[in-house]
Amino acid sequence: MCGIAGIFKKENASFGVAEALFAEQHRGQDSAGIVSWDKEGLHSHFGLGLVKDTFSQEKLKSLPGSMAIGHVRYPTQGPVSLCNCQPHIFSMDGKPIFALASNGDITNLPELIEEIEKEGFALEGDNDAEVMAKFVGMVAFRRNKGLVEAMYLLMEKALGAFSAVLMTDEELYAFRDPWAFRPMCYGDKDGVAAIASESVALDILRIPYKGEIPAGSIFRWGPDGSMTYPRRVEKPARHCIFEHIYFSRPDSVIFGEKVFEVRRKIGEALASGDDVKADHVIAVPDSSNYIALGYANRSGIPFALGLVRNHYVGRTFIAPDQITRDEGVRFKFNPLPGFIAGKKLVIVDDSIVRGTTIKKLIRMLRENGALEVHLRIGSPPIRYSCYYGVDTPNREKLIASKMEIEDIRAFIGADTLKYLTIEDLRGTVSNPDDYCYACFRGDYPAGEKKHPSLVS
Repeated sequence: MCGIAGIFKKENASFGVAEALFAEQHRGQDSAGIVSWDKEGLHSHFGLGLVKDTFSQEKLKSLPGSMAIGHVRYPTQGPVSLCNCQPHIFSMDGKPIFALASNGDITNLPELIEEIEKEGFALEGDNDAEVMAKFVGMVAFRRNKGLVEAMYLLMEKALGAFSAVLMTDEELYAFRDPWAFRPMCYGDKDGVAAIASESVALDILRIPYKGEIPAGSIFRWGPDGSMTYPRRVEKPARHCIFEHIYFSRPDSVIFGEKVFEVRRKIGEALASGDDVKADHVIAVPDSSNYIALGYANRSGIPFALGLVRNHYVGRTFIAPDQITRDEGVRFKFNPLPGFIAGKKLVIVDDSIVRGTTIKKLIRMLRENGALEVHLRIGSPPIRYSCYYGVDTPNREKLIASKMEIEDIRAFIGADTLKYLTIEDLRGTVSNPDDYCYACFRGDYPAGEKKHPSLVS
């Protein structure tokens, strides 16, 4: 899970891309990069950390041009390092040809690496977007097939998830895997076009949302106008349902759905048939807020903001290691003084992945005097690894893959534990068959899963 953005035909485009990336900061916190292009050539800047720390006004002034693309990174392949920052720049004979940024994971990476290395291309880092860039460049310019045919060939050969932007000296392209795993939208206004992972980025830019880049298709903006190249590889849609549960901002439109409404429906479904008695419903902020509101409205138990989140601490789920995740609980949440004591609470969270974070949080509530803690989870148990952009490579790290629900309840210290069912989850979206549920059921689309050499 990363965030991408691109702007075409807007003065000082890099400033707009930085604003879009800031709106998508929740999608990746480990590095950020922007590449721009003007008549003088390509300009780039990359940094480890947050957008606001990487791009000062002076840095953005050094990225001139009316066209730019950018990326915020959540590493799933390759460590946090400058050589793994995106966008990646493809050059031949020392001359930059294009830049590419992508969100997602390619599952047959070794096969693509072998093909590009046979033709003499070396990798500087170890993430899939660099492989994508070199594969497209190899086909387009070494084999002289052109960029569009190169992107089509990548879509035929690459398995897994990729929503990508590609920029040359005068054109901006957007293309997406045939499954449409990860979100990717576009908008335009007065000749200015923008591409982003989430619609909130377009809102920040005041560019009207027009829709999603269709699965397996290519959009192009250039000096002669815009063009759409239709899909050639037909596969059924398999959007990531976790975008609605956790990843995306609630004010985004994702896969044609308003995220906050899906989360509200999740909370209502959780409350249906639940006869627990409690004083308050409390969300684990922030991704669970609308789920908890839905639960409270349906159950009739009052909603309360009982936990305060420190917004200067990042998202613990996407932290790169367990120590950081554990420390994040202590620094990230604090209960209201005196509010918890003597209360029976329904605590609503979006998911349980490893179980360590919620265990520490429940212990904190007990220490602050909670009489009962009833945990309600807005997703089914996560029992299988995701290979399409989420950092859960090993099943043994997933608590629900090795424990039954009652054992999980005992481990985390809750009085009761209830998960959302897959059937109820499917009922929260308009086209449930268009989604991927592999992290719950293990039914990977067409058997696609990560190559064994990539599973650590």
